[in-house]
Order: sequence, then structure tokens, then C-alpha cells
Amino acid sequence: MNVTRTGIEWQKTVENEHAQSDRARKTVASADFWGPVAHRFVPVKKGESAPDDTVERLAEMISPEDTVLDVGAGAGRLAVPIADHCAHVTAVEPSEAMRERMASTVEAWQVGNVDIVASRWEEADVDPHDLVVCAHVVYTVTEIESFIRKLSKHARKKVALISFERPATATYHPLWSHVHDEQRIELPSLAQIEKLLSEMSINFEKTMLQEWISRSFGSREQALAECEARLFVEPGSEKSRRLSTVLDEDLVEVEGGFRLQWAEPHRPLIISWNI
Repeated sequence: MNVTRTGIEWQKTVENEHAQSDRARKTVASADFWGPVAHRFVPVKKGESAPDDTVERLAEMISPEDTVLDVGAGAGRLAVPIADHCAHVTAVEPSEAMRERMASTVEAWQVGNVDIVASRWEEADVDPHDLVVCAHVVYTVTEIESFIRKLSKHARKKVALISFERPATATYHPLWSHVHDEQRIELPSLAQIEKLLSEMSINFEKTMLQEWISRSFGSREQALAECEARLFVEPGSEKSRRLSTVLDEDLVEVEGGFRLQWAEPHRPLIISWNI
């Protein structure tokens, strides 16, 4: 249960956003929402340069003997490369599609110190670790205060929560009104996180990270499929045709594929606190 003013407002916003998503769906919600977009959350190939400096900044927070717990690890974008800098990584991830991608990346990187736990954080039963990382997860959490308290409880030394200034899905928001005839509700992000931690009496530091822009869509067909998934649009429906028309106007060709013309670089930060 949330008791702070920001926590209560946070929950209301997330519940309203979830209700809006449910109204947009014409079919039962997918058992794994992340299936169509899981490929976007894998790290670069071993030896290639990452699009940002998140792993480097996290590595500065640990020693080779430390252990790292990655909460909502996705397809291993952070969990796999950070494994080269510590003794062990436990990656908690509820999405089967994400876990499959992560397992493939673990094999490709040939790392032997990553354990993958299939669970939501709220139900996860794991041991404390030296550093707890939670990147771009909290935006959709309703019971945010208990979620954060559990992060702290499982950290021996430090918690590193990573957030964008705006939610990661904000790039898709301009499409919402064209397809669903209403403005998309924006989820809580950095400003609300800072207010919430202050109200929970958590003293935190902020570390700016390099701006980075999401990977481009490989093709127009991929752009349509991913936007359909993000906007809960049934392929072949009238709303899909509406979306396709908008994409004809708003997709621009860039190196490596296509991008929405209004897409801006993400501005991430690490919000960390000592235990």
C-alpha cells in the first residue's frame, strides 16, 4: 500500500494508464506483452561499443568480488555485460520472451556467472546482493513504495535505479491520438521518482548518463508490427490501417532502417542510494 502523497498519485496514474490500455485492446491481453519487441533489449555483440555508458557507470559502483542483482533484467542488456565486472549476477525477469533472448546472449557472450530467475520482482525469492540494479522498470509499478523497499532490503551496499526523464514508451504517444482518438496517459518517470524517494526519506544521488537513441526499425513492416504491439492494435483491423497511414507520413529513413520523425534521444540517469 502506498502512503506518501507521490506514491498515491503514482498508483492512480499507473492504474488509469493500465485501464486506458485495456480499453484499447480488442482481444485478451497477451500472456507476454514483450514478445514482439524483446529483440530491442539485448546488448550489443561482445566487443562492440554500447550505445551508452550505463554499464561503465555501474561497474564503477562495484568490485570484482561483488554480486549484482538485476531486477527486471529484460533481455540482458545490462546483466550480461556487467557480469564481466563482478563475481556473479542474478537476473530477475518475468517475460519468457525476454528470458529466452537473455539466455541466448549469455551463451553468445560465453559468461558463466549469470543466473536467470523467472519471476516478477514482487514475488521473487532471492538472496541479498551487493548492488541491486533496476533499469526502466518502475514506470508501470502500482505498489511502488513496497517495490522500492524490497530493492533496498535486497541490497548489501547500494541500489541503482535507472530512469529516463520521460517513460521509454513516450516515443509512441503521438500515435495514440491518431489511432485511439484520445491522448495517451503518461506514466510516472524521473520527476516523480525523485519526489517519491524524498518522501520515503531516501537520500539519493543522481548520475547523468550519455544520451542515446533507440535502435531503428529494420523495415517498414517491422515498424508497423512493433507499433501495433505498443498501441494494442489488432493486425489487419481498421485501427491498423489508420496506423499504417500515419506511419506512411511519419516514418523517416535513417541509417539502418526507419525511425519516427519526432523520436528524440533518451536522457537516462542513475538514481542511487547507499544502504
